[in-house]
Amino acid sequence: MDSPRVQLIQKLFELMETDNIARASEELLAHSADEAVFEPHSSHGRVLQGREELLSFWEDLEGDGAQIRAGAYSFTEEGDSVVVNGWVRTIKDGRLADTQSRWVYRFNAEDLVVSARVERA
Repeated sequence: MDSPRVQLIQKLFELMETDNIARASEELLAHSADEAVFEPHSSHGRVLQGREELLSFWEDLEGDGAQIRAGAYSFTEEGDSVVVNGWVRTIKDGRLADTQSRWVYRFNAEDLVVSARVERA
């Protein structure tokens, strides 16, 4: 059986694969430390700090008409992190982009996410 950390990240990806980024963000934030930092794929390297900045980022992206889906090929627990290999599909301004990606979710001792970042594979 997978650890609670892996189960949480699997749930996030179930939501992201069905184009429910807003719900996935809510779930992530419900299990994140107050000082958590995020680096979503579509932030192009910009680091977002805290709940309000992440929610504002997603609202702006959706307001621009972007659609994002993501899916996972594998989940691996490595020390205090869960590493995911998968894909991101972005549709914006009539253009579609598929990218192979690697996510790293780092947890604290209370099993709260303290950082979440995406790397292009």
